[in-house]
Amino acid sequence: MDHSSNEVSTPVAGQFALPLRATFGLGERVRKKSGAAWQGQVVGWYCTKLTPEGYAVESESHPGSVQIYPVAALERVA
Repeated sequence: MDHSSNEVSTPVAGQFALPLRATFGLGERVRKKSGAAWQGQVVGWYCTKLTPEGYAVESESHPGSVQIYPVAALERVA
């Protein structure tokens, strides 16, 4: 089998950073606006074709449990 066409890309340092105009910052407290309750701290950010701005939120009630949500699903907690 010929493996010459299988290329592996190497991530570039600093490539995955919060966007310059992020709605929420790392460590900020947020909660879901509707549906099943989820409240906690922003621990990461993600981006896909369908979700250009999304966040990983670690639960305050269940430390270590993380859910991802698009920005439109979240609001700040005072």
